Amino acid sequence: MSQPFKLFRLQQIDSQIDKAKTRLLEIEIELQEDSELREANQCLEQAQQLMHETEKALRKAEADVLAQRIKIEQTEAALYGGKVRNPKELQDLQHESAALKRYQSTLEDRQLEIMLTMEETEAELRSAVSNQQTAQLNYTNKNASLLDEQAALLRDIERDENERRAAIEGIPQMDLQLYQQLRQQRRGIAVAKVVDRTCSACGSLLNTGLLSAAHSPTQLTRCDTCGRILYVA
Repeated sequence: MSQPFKLFRLQQIDSQIDKAKTRLLEIEIELQEDSELREANQCLEQAQQLMHETEKALRKAEADVLAQRIKIEQTEAALYGGKVRNPKELQDLQHESAALKRYQSTLEDRQLEIMLTMEETEAELRSAVSNQQTAQLNYTNKNASLLDEQAALLRDIERDENERRAAIEGIPQMDLQLYQQLRQQRRGIAVAKVVDRTCSACGSLLNTGLLSAAHSPTQLTRCDTCGRILYVA
């Protein structure tokens, strides 16, 4: 097995590890992304608060109507009970009763408006609950899928790192240092295949002497243009 091939195989393993680690970082970000759920929770909280306020308003309206009804009953009891005989007092009670009934009508209209608002609020709350449940389910399903993928990637990385440890055996330390240096300088591609007399990484046409040298199983030959190690399959 030639030294260029060993480095080429090492590069394949390293590229797989790099790709897996990049995806792991993306998964971490996606797992933290819960904007849909947070928005649904916020909408639900607002709907619940509005429902609470509407229920409170309705209870007050009902109490006001009841209190007004009691006042009317008390006034009419005094009016028709026979205890009041003075014409002026009777007239005042009649006026008071009429005013109380008019205000009762206003209170009942207000109560009806709040009851209609209550129906709308209940519909909005049901919708918010449904949306929150859907968002929660989507979030749970998404995370379950991402966690499964994360676990699979970690297993792949462990396998690839074991394979990498085996792959570097027999590679001279100086060659490994050159390989690592080129990977850092050339965006992870230190070894380039020779395809149709050209460097597959930069596309440069290789001269005859360089092609011949690249066939050596023990010596490393580098592209004159990009400086990558050449590998002839």
